[in-house]
Amino acid sequence: MATDVRDVEVKLDDNVLAALPEGGKVVSVRPSGMSDYCNTYRIQVKLPGGGSKVFFQKEAAGEEGRELMEAAFTSESTTYEFIPEHVPRPITMGTYKSRPDTHFFLADFIDMVEDDIPDPDAYMTAVAALHNRSMGNCPTGQFGFPVNTRFGDLEQDNSWTGTWEEYWTRQMKDFLDKEDAAHGGELHEELERLRPLFFEKVLPRYLGPLESEGRSVTPCLIHADLWPGNVKYMNDGENVCIYDACAMWGHNEVDLGVFRNPRYPLGKAYLKEYWKHVPISEPEEDADSRNSLYMLRNQILLSVLYPHDTKLREMQVFVSSMRLLVDRVQDEEAAQSNPQQSPHL
Repeated sequence: MATDVRDVEVKLDDNVLAALPEGGKVVSVRPSGMSDYCNTYRIQVKLPGGGSKVFFQKEAAGEEGRELMEAAFTSESTTYEFIPEHVPRPITMGTYKSRPDTHFFLADFIDMVEDDIPDPDAYMTAVAALHNRSMGNCPTGQFGFPVNTRFGDLEQDNSWTGTWEEYWTRQMKDFLDKEDAAHGGELHEELERLRPLFFEKVLPRYLGPLESEGRSVTPCLIHADLWPGNVKYMNDGENVCIYDACAMWGHNEVDLGVFRNPRYPLGKAYLKEYWKHVPISEPEEDADSRNSLYMLRNQILLSVLYPHDTKLREMQVFVSSMRLLVDRVQDEEAAQSNPQQSPHL
């Protein structure tokens, strides 16, 4: 057990100290980064043999806080299992001895370069390593995760499911329900028109072929929140650190949706780099549409998290993406029923 030698009135909780190096002395605790959903700290410990080590801690209160810490620990632990060179080592999660309603997650602290977005090679080498190493290693062989994880503080239903189309359809229905609730049930006429077409036409069209005519989707571990805020260069300026996963076992291409989102300065160069390491799922000709489909998840959840940012919905950021997919499928259907008619572009 470590000891807290700081000259402060409120010291680290005993259960946190028990998880730190035996005989270590806590010499510094200060806020680390920004989070809307929990408190974060950087803990410096002087080691008994000389030198020091730094740790990262999250804390949150109540049952929601416990679930948030469990989601973080399980996501980071599973991701670390496959790419330990890119993920801060998770140590433990637990509950404060002094405050039984407060819960924590503890990991190694990694110094990172805050301002630079890693280039496509560094960024996608780490992502591809996660997918390639975990492919086919899901403990159940199904789609889901042992716990419900969090995008921000939004719960993601990860109930184990046998087919990818069923899993993703359930998630999209849940996400759109959350988006409605975040906006107070305010009717969005265009979204209401598109929603049934999206579920009746778009999802079967682009997910069904992945699991038909002898094809199948092999679950791999996906991070599910690979925006640039969660992928940084380590201090060497060459290797990247990936953190804050809301992990699930799913179709690897889900992780590529964020790279299409115009909200982030990423784009085609990152996708091209990824495909150097991982083959495109069949049917390959649907890859671009699947990428748009998976981008929708990120756009919808951002609209849930930030309902007062009107451009995320009212300027139809995700509604326009949904319309593009619906139009694409309807044009394809029209072309098949009337081969003489050129599809709308």
